[in-house]
Amino acid sequence: MPAPDTFWSYLGAIATYVAVLAVPGGLIGRAAGLRGWALAGLAPLLSYAVTGLAGPWLAKAGLPYNVLTAAACTVLLAALAYGARRLLIARGLLHAGTEEPPVGWTKREHWAVAACVVVATGLSIAVVLSAREGTTAVFQRWDTVYHANGIRYIAETGDGSLTGMGKINWYPDGSFYPNGYHLVGALVYQVSGASIPATLNALTMPIAGLFALSMVALIRQLGGRAVFAGCAALIAVGATTGAYESVSSGLLPYALGIVLTPLAVVALQRFLVRPGVDTGLVLALTADGLLTAHSSALFGAVLFAFPLVIQRWYRSLRRLPVDGVPEGRSVGRVIGMDLVYTVPVMVASVLLAVPQIFGAIGFTSGSYPYYGWNSDLSVPVSLKLLGTFQQVLNRPLIWLTVLLVLGVLTCHRLGRMRWVGLAALGLSAFFVLVASFGYLPWVVSLSRPWWNDRYRLMALAAIPLCLLAGHGMAELQRWIARMVRRGNWARARPQLRTRLGAATGVLVVVAMAVLTGGFYRSANATAVSYLYYNGREGEVTPPVSADEIAAIAHLGMMGVGPQEKVLNDRLDGTAWMYALSGVHPVAGHYDGGGRISPDATYLALHFRDYDTDPEVRAAVRRLDVHHVLIGSGTIVKNAPVAPGLTGLDGRDFLRLDYRNRGAAIYTIVR
Repeated sequence: MPAPDTFWSYLGAIATYVAVLAVPGGLIGRAAGLRGWALAGLAPLLSYAVTGLAGPWLAKAGLPYNVLTAAACTVLLAALAYGARRLLIARGLLHAGTEEPPVGWTKREHWAVAACVVVATGLSIAVVLSAREGTTAVFQRWDTVYHANGIRYIAETGDGSLTGMGKINWYPDGSFYPNGYHLVGALVYQVSGASIPATLNALTMPIAGLFALSMVALIRQLGGRAVFAGCAALIAVGATTGAYESVSSGLLPYALGIVLTPLAVVALQRFLVRPGVDTGLVLALTADGLLTAHSSALFGAVLFAFPLVIQRWYRSLRRLPVDGVPEGRSVGRVIGMDLVYTVPVMVASVLLAVPQIFGAIGFTSGSYPYYGWNSDLSVPVSLKLLGTFQQVLNRPLIWLTVLLVLGVLTCHRLGRMRWVGLAALGLSAFFVLVASFGYLPWVVSLSRPWWNDRYRLMALAAIPLCLLAGHGMAELQRWIARMVRRGNWARARPQLRTRLGAATGVLVVVAMAVLTGGFYRSANATAVSYLYYNGREGEVTPPVSADEIAAIAHLGMMGVGPQEKVLNDRLDGTAWMYALSGVHPVAGHYDGGGRISPDATYLALHFRDYDTDPEVRAAVRRLDVHHVLIGSGTIVKNAPVAPGLTGLDGRDFLRLDYRNRGAAIYTIVR
């Protein structure tokens, strides 16, 4: 079921996405003093921050969101960051450098880690490519149609507001949704000229590569070994519960938020070591970038990063060295100064994200229904899922479990990163709470930012678990290198001793690649394939069929007016109508959400009574409906077609204009 894209259009979409990730955030980050791995890691998040903030603010100013206005916002923010930083340096009020990593890497180590990130990104791309025999297939899971329609809406209308893209389904007022993911997607769609399915695939393919880059930036900032950083990058691309499970469920913005979450620690550590306008701006934009990617990402980042702060304060209490703190400073003063310095950053972050914050408050207090998943797994089963990096797969990722055990047993060797163990313990306990006791009302309320969903909480817990597994892999390399160096042959050839570290690192990576089958590429492709089949292949019929895609393409050539809506069923693949052809459907999302237009609801129940029911004809006029598209298949297994859309053949008020095996287009003739 491929969309009509060429290899070159798809390559253009990938290249455009890389540019959108690197250029805006790279300019802002460099202007704010970021360099090296901190700049490389934070650039994508800063790009999401500036675009995610620009869209809503431009909408409030009555300006369109497009490539030019997004570029103008980027240049303005970068100029402000650069000017403020240079002014403070010139006046002696800012002394940069102390926030840089405390331990250096050699040039060879930098290149080796970069190679691991490149391999991880290549594996991520290969996973998505092999999940569905190509790169431009239409996504089939629930929320993907909303994301697809939203990207096209922003690109075509220039409306970057937080409610605009919801108008495709919840008209006329729309519905709140953090749209950083869609604002970036709209730029990729505009610049590359690829189709919406190709754009979504381009945004999805490097997802685990971003996870790997975030892990490397975190470890580098905290002074970890290069071997640890490289191993963590490869573990990140191999762990199904990290990025891939969220993707397999169609939770594309959530997956983005997860893979960017480690960067919160990078920005926070740099700020705590040297509070300043530049580091404060980066921290504020980091928080806003996570918020615009997915609102729960900011909550998750706080839970993940807070153990770093606890470790910092605990070390101060014990009179141990603390990064960025003069020797002899009391714990009370350390805590007080940390809090005082953080307040202006929080204020700046809130002011920049006022539209998102007030929108979220209004949404949570509104009428949109919230239902808990009420998971009730036994505690042993929940712990097993955690330790084996397994939820949607039938088989555990046993070698990652082995590395995780090694990482836990050697946690005391993490140094500045011992807080990762506390983060793993806290987030794992949170997952078990939701997975095993998700039916309790207070658990439902506590986990509301994650919709009481154990799959989302597993992805959050996977971040520190992947770090521990990467640490276990690095410690395995250290142990092997130590054993080899003790050999008589190594003592006899001292010139080789310096190369043993690199050689054993390569050995461990190659061995794990062989044992895991390319870091579980096949298993992860199986998980991601659910995105293209709405479940396991062969067990379900994908809701968006090739016949429906052909009918939608034909509909797009019928000259449907920009204000018209085409009547369709809410649960079949025709909800993709707008994303694929630009024609507005009556039902633009599978989810009714409780706030659907009463006219849309009435037509779904009674349209076949057009001849005899004046209210049907009135609803048709109000919605400006002239055509009907009936598809096949359903997002819900065995769900019937809406009663008002059945038995339309032979009705004298309709003319059949197009039919194939799985779809039909009718025109209302009177």
